[in-house]
Amino acid sequence: MKIDKNQLVKVIDFWQKNISTAKLYNRDILNKIALNSKEIIDLTGVRRSGKSSIFKLIIQQLNLKNNFLYINFEDPFFIAYNDPNIIDEIIAIFKEYFNSKLDYLFFDEIQEIEYWEKAVRKLRDAENYKIFITGSSSKLLSGEIASLITGRHISYNIYPLNFEEFLNFNNLEINTKKDVLLKDKKILKLFDEYIKIGGFPEAVLTKSYELLKNYFYDILQKDIVMRYNIREKDILEKMAVYILSNSGKIISVETLKTLFNISFNLVSSYLTYFKEAFLIFEVSQFSYSLKKQHKALKKMFSIDTGLSNAVSFKFSEDKGRALENIVFLELKNRGLDIYYYKTKNNLEVDFFITEKTKPKQIQVSWTLEYKKTKDREIKALLNAMSEINLNEGLIITYNEEDFIEINNKTITIKPFYKWINDKYF
Repeated sequence: MKIDKNQLVKVIDFWQKNISTAKLYNRDILNKIALNSKEIIDLTGVRRSGKSSIFKLIIQQLNLKNNFLYINFEDPFFIAYNDPNIIDEIIAIFKEYFNSKLDYLFFDEIQEIEYWEKAVRKLRDAENYKIFITGSSSKLLSGEIASLITGRHISYNIYPLNFEEFLNFNNLEINTKKDVLLKDKKILKLFDEYIKIGGFPEAVLTKSYELLKNYFYDILQKDIVMRYNIREKDILEKMAVYILSNSGKIISVETLKTLFNISFNLVSSYLTYFKEAFLIFEVSQFSYSLKKQHKALKKMFSIDTGLSNAVSFKFSEDKGRALENIVFLELKNRGLDIYYYKTKNNLEVDFFITEKTKPKQIQVSWTLEYKKTKDREIKALLNAMSEINLNEGLIITYNEEDFIEINNKTITIKPFYKWINDKYF
């Protein structure tokens, strides 16, 4: 189809103006992105997690004026012009109508253009532009696609706001240990809100559960149903709701197969689609045997507690699992290798972090007020620490603090809001 040049000029103009009028809040990821690298920078993550805003923050940080092109390929214009040649056309028209000097390219939701990777690789190899891309599927840079730009890109995962960013969005700055201690009541109040609304930036600002429900259906429809031509939409939706409602639990494929009366292969496919769309994450049981690790059942976690709350009444009632989900997301955000741990006598520890220098065993419990709960959490942690030969363990709580020494092993009990501000303590 011949491109409507006048319409494309309008599309480019719209997105250029959109980028310059945005009100922005800082994101932690900016400190990690190698802005000066000549390689393609790709940002992948769930829809509405703030990837477009991060592009805008980068443009501000680099102090770019008119020498950049920003385009969002989810614009309806590209439904009719879904062709990798459109990328060259956009660049040519930008130079003709806007500015002949073009140094930076920002391509948002690039997966909407078929065979985009060939066009982007050609641009990268010409070394005329610094290229940034975003996508809402982990498949964006997998398999054959990755091989086409291997060695030519640096990847960053974008998640909804962590709690520190959430505080920033609510105009509460924490810069010192004194800030944490003096503002602890306000921090806890905001943490209660964070558990309920989660970290999707626009939902945080509007406090809208309806918006979160729309995100959920958008993810299912655009990233799964349309991409994989799903027929059993009702079952797909119910399975997603079930997993989000039971986040932090061990869920087997067999359980889902029986519950939804579908085949093993279909359950496996749906789980893959959920993971590709960043809707859920799986955590494996730790074992020194890779074979045992692969066979063991997986724990599943939600991308966001607010999203889980929006589609499920059940999840919001269990604050302990909501806290565990938030701890998981914080560990994930830090780029750590995360497992859960089962002791030889079948006691469970929520998280085992396999850092080379200092592995960690972490339990999560909303409260240790009740002796039965406290004894159970400590017993599991001590057993696991003995089996892995660790001397230190951690229990993260809502707002309880203690230090326990047993049999030459120490367990630190710490509130979540202090744990995430460890650098000040």
